[in-house]
Amino acid sequence: MIGGVMILLSYYCGMFLSHQLSLPIPGPLLGLVILLAVLFFVPNLEKSTTLVALPFLKHMSVLFVPAVLGVSLYWNDIASNSVALFVAIVGTTALCLGLTGWFAGKLMGEGNVIRSDSKNRR
Repeated sequence: MIGGVMILLSYYCGMFLSHQLSLPIPGPLLGLVILLAVLFFVPNLEKSTTLVALPFLKHMSVLFVPAVLGVSLYWNDIASNSVALFVAIVGTTALCLGLTGWFAGKLMGEGNVIRSDSKNRR
């Protein structure tokens, strides 16, 4: 029971702070950070919070039903903007993958990459 109260309390605290301080961070995300901080500093709450959160995690697909219904409600808008949506999704995905690869290469040092050339094989 305490775990459920902690989840709801951190959720509503995040919503309240996001709204009152006009933060560009969504309230549920801020609530998740608050819950993480509370669990970090009060580790005794982890077990009761896990017992409450586990059923939600097991049935996560039910939580996506509103998003699927939203797509069906706005299907005409999605269809009329399908090219722009496709370019935005593919473009941002390619950009993120490219930047991640470039950044990982810089962090790992590009000279440390092992290449498998046919000349090096015996």
